[in-house]
Amino acid sequence: MRSGRENLLAAARTLLAERPDHEPTTRELYEAAGVSAPTLYHHFGDKDGLVEAVVDEAFAAYLERKRAVPSTGDLVADFEAGWDMHVTFGVENPALYAVMFGRTSGRRSRAARVAEEELRASLARLDDAGLLVVGVEEALHLSTAMAVGCVGQLSHLGEPADGPLSRSMRTVLVGHLTGARPADDTPGQGPAATARALLARLGSVQEPFTDAELALLRQWLGALAARPAPRGRTSS
Repeated sequence: MRSGRENLLAAARTLLAERPDHEPTTRELYEAAGVSAPTLYHHFGDKDGLVEAVVDEAFAAYLERKRAVPSTGDLVADFEAGWDMHVTFGVENPALYAVMFGRTSGRRSRAARVAEEELRASLARLDDAGLLVVGVEEALHLSTAMAVGCVGQLSHLGEPADGPLSRSMRTVLVGHLTGARPADDTPGQGPAATARALLARLGSVQEPFTDAELALLRQWLGALAARPAPRGRTSS
């Protein structure tokens, strides 16, 4: 039997998923969980604490998947893959993403602060390699603004995270940050890029595999994803 805390988390997940454009009220949350208001206050302090706990939970699972994707040795390609994963998370979790970046409450969640630190570290690696033509903080703010805007527009239009709009915005962003002209090859082509994309998706949906099969699939995809990128950019 689930505890009151678990019931509240499950209720919040369900309500946020069912109505992405509506943040549930305190009453809606504790009634859906089958508990009393004091139970919610005891475990989470208030409604915002409960919703933020759901956001943190979902983002932690996303980060685990993201960190499991091996580096290609191409820092720009890795940054692009990070963009793709971030946008996919936002499009698949529009209500949580809106809460995460304060579009409903006016304040950013802990998950947003973690995302910012992850992004800053990625940009610092690009800067250390001499690949940035703007400062790290400027790159951080620009990248965040474009990612949040991209997710919002994709959600509004009902377009996929891997569609032309996201790819175009990523190309513009990378070009501004690095001063590089768009590559001649189409983003996402090649076995390494395909393997990284599949690794990024594993765990976000229910796969028809046993744990052993999923572990083996991850091993195979990881080997493919670790192959050097075909483009001429290097991390040195």
